[in-house]
Amino acid sequence: MPNLIEILNGPWGWKWLRNRGRMRALTARILIRHQGQRLEKFLAGASLKKSSCKKLNEVAVSLTSWGPRLGILPFALLSLLEQMQKPNGIFVWLAKGDLDLLAPRIRERFQAEGVFFESCDDLGPHTKWLPMIEAGYSAPFVICDDDVLYPTNWLGSLLDEDRVDAYTGTRCHQIALENGSLLQYELWKKDIGWTGNTSPLTFLTACGGGVLHPERIPKSFLSREQIRRKCPKADDIWLHAAHLKAGVPIYKTQFSFPCLEIPGSEVSGLLRQNVDAGGNDAQLDILRKVFFTSYRQARCA
Repeated sequence: MPNLIEILNGPWGWKWLRNRGRMRALTARILIRHQGQRLEKFLAGASLKKSSCKKLNEVAVSLTSWGPRLGILPFALLSLLEQMQKPNGIFVWLAKGDLDLLAPRIRERFQAEGVFFESCDDLGPHTKWLPMIEAGYSAPFVICDDDVLYPTNWLGSLLDEDRVDAYTGTRCHQIALENGSLLQYELWKKDIGWTGNTSPLTFLTACGGGVLHPERIPKSFLSREQIRRKCPKADDIWLHAAHLKAGVPIYKTQFSFPCLEIPGSEVSGLLRQNVDAGGNDAQLDILRKVFFTSYRQARCA
């Protein structure tokens, strides 16, 4: 029988808490208090929760973090290690200076459980996926964020629903169009439910996780220079356009969870810049041509 934490951080919690600011914040505090106790025991040497499922042999998880958020990173990592279906390695890509800031106690304990802390150039939010491909990783892998507590069945459900014809993710928005023109981000329908269909207008957000197949990313979208020039702060937008350019629509899984941010993470994240300050719209303007070209190609395919 599921406990309160599993209920709050699962599909029922998603139904109760979607788009409810104060309730979401309260629930996040409850979850982090529970996970904080688990984290302290883990760092002291306690074993991870036992899993009855087999380890996934081919699928790794990749994410990034940075200096101001290294204090919350262990909470997200613990939730990834306690998945019912464990990943074949968790890769944390950190800028060279940030890697040195990570406490040795935390680094050593997580490394012992299959977490790899890798040093790389600072590519902003694109650091969660691009260095993985540049390092020669060609198998599918899952991307996620460093400020979310992932429920124990998150990874298994995501991979169970991965599709050969779509970019698959857990949390998605619905892009809004009017007379063929892209409406601003704030008018999109947020955190949509399952429709059963793939669509170029379904927009995957990395906080819910996504299954990335490197061979689906066009070479032009692997260019650091293009990323820095056109879309440096919005990896979700860039990856969306990349998949549409390749003729790959997006699929929202049946599984949903609240994507509750770890308290304090929003202060140092991209939320204020990309959403509150309209940064997403600015980067959508930069990508408008490639976005609509890809959208027309996808519709005609």
